Amino acid sequence: MTPVYKRLFPYLRPHGWRMSITIVANLLAALLDGFSIALLIPFLNILFHQPATAIPKGLVSRLIDATVGGRIIPGDEMHSLRNVIMLVLAAVILKNLLVWIAGQFGATLQEYVTRDLRNSVYRHLAHLPLSYFTQMKAGQILSRVINDTFETRLILTQIVTQSLQSASLVIVYIAILFSISWPLSLIALIILPLLGFSLQPMLRKLRRGNLRRGNVHGEMTSVLQETISGIRLVKASGTEAYEEARFADGSNKYARSSLRLTRLALVAPPVTEIIGTLIAVLILWIGAWQVLRTGAMTGATLLAFLTLVLRLLQPLKQLSQMRTTAQSSLASAERLFEILDSPAEYQRDRGTRDTATFERELRFENVSFSYGDAPVLSDINLTARKGEVIALVGPSGSGKSTLVDLIPRFYEPTQGRITIDGIDTREIKLPALRSLTGIVSQETVLFHDTVRNNIAYGAMSKYTQAQIESAARAANAHEFIIELPSGYDTLLGERGTRLSGGQRQRLAIARALLSDPPILILDEATSALDTESERLVQEAVDRLLQGRTVFVIAHRLSTIAHADQILVLERGEIVERGTHAELLAKRGAYYRLYSLQFGDADEASMVPSAG
Repeated sequence: MTPVYKRLFPYLRPHGWRMSITIVANLLAALLDGFSIALLIPFLNILFHQPATAIPKGLVSRLIDATVGGRIIPGDEMHSLRNVIMLVLAAVILKNLLVWIAGQFGATLQEYVTRDLRNSVYRHLAHLPLSYFTQMKAGQILSRVINDTFETRLILTQIVTQSLQSASLVIVYIAILFSISWPLSLIALIILPLLGFSLQPMLRKLRRGNLRRGNVHGEMTSVLQETISGIRLVKASGTEAYEEARFADGSNKYARSSLRLTRLALVAPPVTEIIGTLIAVLILWIGAWQVLRTGAMTGATLLAFLTLVLRLLQPLKQLSQMRTTAQSSLASAERLFEILDSPAEYQRDRGTRDTATFERELRFENVSFSYGDAPVLSDINLTARKGEVIALVGPSGSGKSTLVDLIPRFYEPTQGRITIDGIDTREIKLPALRSLTGIVSQETVLFHDTVRNNIAYGAMSKYTQAQIESAARAANAHEFIIELPSGYDTLLGERGTRLSGGQRQRLAIARALLSDPPILILDEATSALDTESERLVQEAVDRLLQGRTVFVIAHRLSTIAHADQILVLERGEIVERGTHAELLAKRGAYYRLYSLQFGDADEASMVPSAG
């Protein structure tokens, strides 16, 4: 059993009773199928005026004696043939009933195991650290969760239905063949090692090829996902042809990869059939010799034997094809297990405190952080007291977003520590730590759900309608919500596309107000809005700031003039800190940034911004 099969086995264990019924039903169906073929011997013996039970001693002989012996009427061949035919019909009907039962339980098993695997992958994916998602393309992740899960189900289909059924038939047929003639059976079974050796190199190539094809499919999905997410930019830029070319390139690579694998897989059936036919011809020649020259077999026994051998080819062919087609599924399963093998946040969380409070201050003490070998933050020291507003300014890439991402431990400091009321945040379990923080980002995240459920995201039963409406009023969102077709029950489009930018921002602020976190991370909420929307959003932001410790990533410096501390970052270091007035007076980095936005910083500083 390969490591992949071993890892899939635990997903079968909870559904063991379904698998047991499937196995038993397939085995009984195979026994009845073999029995119905064995009945050819008495039928042909009667037809050619031979003793009905003229069969070499063994399992088949005893079975025929027990089932047919009492139904053979000496001197009445037609009635004897009728009785044999009735037994054949009964065996075939019962066999097909069992095949149907096995198929029903096999299909149920397949779907439930696939569901459990899909849920397991998604559950683990949701708990992976943020760094995983920054390293992987969204299209690659989508391809693995959806396509690879679907491909993996083929392993279960092959094992539970086709391979179990085929293996049962092979076992029963071989047992009957050996009962009839063990020398001929040994010759017939030469096919097994021949098939195994002839197909093995191809199977290895298929596995490697399917791994490559899965990655190519992920790249193609990434292009599609990026185009759909950025469709406004694509249309505004008139770059439809460019995106078409990108997708066509990925699509062509995927088609060529699939074609190579298909050509390789198509080799297996003719190889199987040619080898099987050679074995059948050899058996026919040797069997004819035993019938005509030595009398070791009757013609009826040889015909039944040949029928069984020919019937044996089909399940053997299915088993060989199963190994071929399963390579794609095994490659998909390997990619799924790459996700499951990535350590989740809770697996790396060494925190021991189940609860956390914020009463006094949050401190960064000599904190540094690196992405691999690339330093992002260096020796950061700051103290944010309860109720203070801390603004972070600086050019793109200076480390502002990374700094605030360290607070809820989206990333861990590589040096130094972050404390809340003197407690290292690494001592606090992630759920408790993150319950202290709320985030309102510049790119508002809304889900394809109702307005109510977006505001009370993840805790719909925790809040009353009155609390949700109160938060919406405070965020200046209630008025536009009640004008929607179904008010708070209006279903928003994906990512809230039915709303304007200002409306989406106000819903995000309402969400933060409702959860009421003591620490708030605010990524400039008023950028890229029209004047009226900016006014409404800024009013909501001002209410949101009251009584909280807030970290503001500021792009528009007019919104942070009244911050308690302004930190200027450059290349991951704090190069200046102070109030708005203090920093302008220094005429340093902050002064230069302010002058770039507002012209003469000395004149601009005379009129404090209302923000």
